[in-house]
Amino acid sequence: MMNTPLKFDHEMRPIFQREGSDFRAHYEDWAAHSLLSIKRHRGLIASLVALALAIACIIIPLMPRKYSAEALIYPNLFSREQEKAVALASVDAASIVSSEARLIRSDAILRAVVKRLGLDPVAAKSQSWATQGLDWVRARLLPETRNHSPFDRAVAMLRDKVAVMNDTRSYLISISFTAPSADEAARVVNAFAIEYLRDKELQRRRDGAAAAEHELGRQLAIYGEKHPKVLQAAEGLDAARASLKAAMSPQDGGQDEVTSDETVKLAVPNRTPTSPKGFVILGLSFLSALLAGVGLAIWRDRRDAKRKHTVGHQPHPQ
Repeated sequence: MMNTPLKFDHEMRPIFQREGSDFRAHYEDWAAHSLLSIKRHRGLIASLVALALAIACIIIPLMPRKYSAEALIYPNLFSREQEKAVALASVDAASIVSSEARLIRSDAILRAVVKRLGLDPVAAKSQSWATQGLDWVRARLLPETRNHSPFDRAVAMLRDKVAVMNDTRSYLISISFTAPSADEAARVVNAFAIEYLRDKELQRRRDGAAAAEHELGRQLAIYGEKHPKVLQAAEGLDAARASLKAAMSPQDGGQDEVTSDETVKLAVPNRTPTSPKGFVILGLSFLSALLAGVGLAIWRDRRDAKRKHTVGHQPHPQ
């Protein structure tokens, strides 16, 4: 039993006090022993760090490269009425931009992009037996996650990997995608931009056909069938319908036609890979090896000290 120091107050009554542990001295001693261990095993620590850096230098060139591309869209915040640009003041511009971004993420645009890029045969060829087995299991256990065809798998892949972001301050929509090839990444985001513009052009021509049909009905009600204005309105309706039919052709609206559109900035292939990040991998390898080496050095010294302590307290043979 340890002795407790005894003190007395001014009335000569004993006061019992117990000395607390000196935590500061304990941690200072632990830090000193750790530094000694690091100094004693600095060769081991340096070897582990060099080995980790060498392995990282071997692995980094073997890792697959990823390339990113980004296309920009400036949604039109003005409507054309009677050949005058009229600002949509009654509608919040941020809401318009959010709606346009939602349109780009819609299944209609996704499916049109897959058809334009021809990704469904590629998805069919790249499907392995393991993927087929996984689809079978998911179809039984999670039927809502099943992709029934290569086309659906390509649509699901684009939905997961293509990022559509809208900035409510600058009213700008960005479409970004990462792929193993710079050309492929640019081709995918440009296909989204082209299909978006094609959809807007189709809507404009539908509105034009509807307006031409309404004008023909109005002229018929006023002048009859043989009046020149009625015949002119009929010709305008035929031209509007022909324009709509031409716009609905899958070959309409290629990249060459979109390049001149000021509302879209198409992506250019960027040959600088976005991953892997060599400096990050080297830094993490260095830090991990350094911590592992320090921990191993401290553990070895503690193990040796414990072994010596155990041997020193063994009873000597009589």
